[in-house]
Formats: sequence, C-alpha cells, structure tokens
Amino acid sequence: MAPSIPNDIYQYSLLSAYTAGLRDGGPPVAFLTNHGTHGIGYFELDEDDPPSTRPNDMIQLDSVAYAIDPSGAVTRADKEDSMPHTAVTVFQPSQRVRPPVGTSGAKVKEVLWKDGKNTPLPFRVRGRFKYISTQQATLWDVVGTIFGFCFPAWQKGVSGEGLQCCFLSEDKKLGGRVEEFETGEGAGLEWAKCGRFHIGFPQDEEYDVLRI
Repeated sequence: MAPSIPNDIYQYSLLSAYTAGLRDGGPPVAFLTNHGTHGIGYFELDEDDPPSTRPNDMIQLDSVAYAIDPSGAVTRADKEDSMPHTAVTVFQPSQRVRPPVGTSGAKVKEVLWKDGKNTPLPFRVRGRFKYISTQQATLWDVVGTIFGFCFPAWQKGVSGEGLQCCFLSEDKKLGGRVEEFETGEGAGLEWAKCGRFHIGFPQDEEYDVLRI
C-alpha cells in the first residue's frame, strides 16, 4: 500500500479471527506510520494475563498512537507494542458538517451511509460531547475526538459493521472504545470515502486452524 494515497484503509487480520481467539502478535506501533495517520485497534495481552482480560485499545490521531487501558486511562503507546487487529488510514476528510446538538452515534451512521452504504468510510467527530458511553466508562460533558470507521454490512466478519471507533479526550488522559454518544455545542463531523481496502493476513499456523 502506498502511504501517500489518502483514505485508503490498511487492516491487519480479520475481526472474526480476533474474536475467535487470535489475540497475540501482529504489527508493532512503529509500523503504523508506514500506512496511516489515524486508526484504531487492539493491543496484545501480556503473556501472564488470563484470556478473560480486556486488552488495551489503540487510537491513533495525527500519527501518534495511544493505549487505552480497561479503566479508560490513556498513555502514549510504546513503538514496539504489537496489535493483533488494527485498521489505519491517511485521513484526509472530503466532507464536513456541523451536526445539531444531541446528534447520536446512530444518526452519524445514517449520515455516513447516505454517502456510501457499501463503502468503508473513515470518520472523525471533534469537539464537545454531551456524553460518550465507552466499553470502559461513561464520560459526561467531555471535549475530545472520536475517530474510526463506518463499515458496510458486508464487512461484518472482516472489520465489524457500522461505527467502529475510539475516543480520546482533549487532554489525552481519558478514552475508550465507543458504544454510543451525543454531540454537544460546536462539535464537527468529518469523513471521506475509502478507495482501496487492504488486508494483511497472519502467516502462522494458529490463524490457519481457526474456525472463522
């Protein structure tokens, strides 16, 4: 993949492989800058962590990757940390709107799918939020950035369906894997269409024996 092509998406591994248990290995954070400026993903667990442990989430904004732990606390990711599942892009939005206060994630998906229901769409929502419900915690009256991808239904097993995104607060102290939100005063929505979608497949036996 040529890193200079805006809004192409590079994804490593399948979401179905990740949910089936392939949760180690993958490219390091340092690899991200070769393929994108913005992205999301999951970090691998430590060897001594039980399988039920929630992994750290990854959000990349402006070529900097951050790790979000299970409590929602954020640290800058180490360049050697590996991600068994990730998707990144050189994000250059071509569409911008300022949605009404109280716009939900479901409404954002509706807006995006009007532009391309069968095409992956990288998107960003920046500004104030009335609330953001994440898999880690619920944040109220918070300022920051949601970044992720709106994937079509046909990609469900490949990447997930609908909005797949993470949040990072403006002070870069809090974040999470987004489940729902409502925009606040002045928040902006930006997106673009993906022209090419690239997948890197794991090359080990563990991947080949998965039932996916």
